[in-house]
Amino acid sequence: MSDVLCFGEALIDMRGEQGEGGVHYVPQPGGAPANVAVGVARLGGRAGFAGQVGNDVFGQTIVRALSGYGVDTSLLAVSDSALTALAMVSLDERGERSFSFYRTATADLLYRAEQLPESALSAARIFHLCSNTLTEPAIRDTSLSLVERARRAGCLVSFDVNFRPGLWPALQDAPKIIWELARQADIVKFSREELEQLYGDEASAMAVALAQRGVPLLVVSDGAATLRAFAGGDAVRVEPPQVRALDTTAAGDSFVAGLLYRLCRERVSGAGFRQWLAREDGLVDALTFASRCGAITATRFGAFDALPEPKDLRDFSK
Repeated sequence: MSDVLCFGEALIDMRGEQGEGGVHYVPQPGGAPANVAVGVARLGGRAGFAGQVGNDVFGQTIVRALSGYGVDTSLLAVSDSALTALAMVSLDERGERSFSFYRTATADLLYRAEQLPESALSAARIFHLCSNTLTEPAIRDTSLSLVERARRAGCLVSFDVNFRPGLWPALQDAPKIIWELARQADIVKFSREELEQLYGDEASAMAVALAQRGVPLLVVSDGAATLRAFAGGDAVRVEPPQVRALDTTAAGDSFVAGLLYRLCRERVSGAGFRQWLAREDGLVDALTFASRCGAITATRFGAFDALPEPKDLRDFSK
């Protein structure tokens, strides 16, 4: 049983490293929702992952890695007919990433809603997903169906946009599709860059509109700059820790994992979420904790192995 059930893509990040003779690519398990599951588990929470990988060397690596970090993989399907997705990741001198994806008819895109049993959602407190399972019609239908089922089961629905333009065959459709799912979520996270990529000059207005249309918690991160959150009619600001970023690959996912972990630790459920948000000190404390998780991850290379454990947070606070 898992308190946080993460759904979506688990893939291999091929991280480019400059070495003798040119760039060498190092394979590392990743994928935004998989990172969140590992992040929750490394902090001491109970996390599960639902999705699909190929029955290939990369898929087997992902299954072993998730299990090794304490994630429940009983809901992770393995396909004999499709391959595991890959992402080629390049870093600039500030640790910022650029991506090239190999994700055509891969196993994660072939997952269907009927593969997830009702018992998995009824046992979870939080159902978490990202926009990378909205990019094509079939996997989008799966995602929307699971969100609806999660809400009926009483789960909090967490949606980290994690926008990757290169994954959208019809990029012009992304703003509307993402907006429609965001309206159904209890927790929505954008980065400022994602908001501007999607909505241009209307970015700030769109964020305010989401909050006004009933999304209980909207979070807008901005790297090392001030993080903004909107809960009901209240706006909250949190200053992230200032660190020297080496690799931002899983920093946003680490932030989300920290926030969801804190919600589970305080036993917050869908029915009591708005009451919890009314305690502003609790929200600020949770966002501050989540920001520390993200900051620690940004100082490390990698994805799963860059996510913090409780000891890292204790040492970071000294």
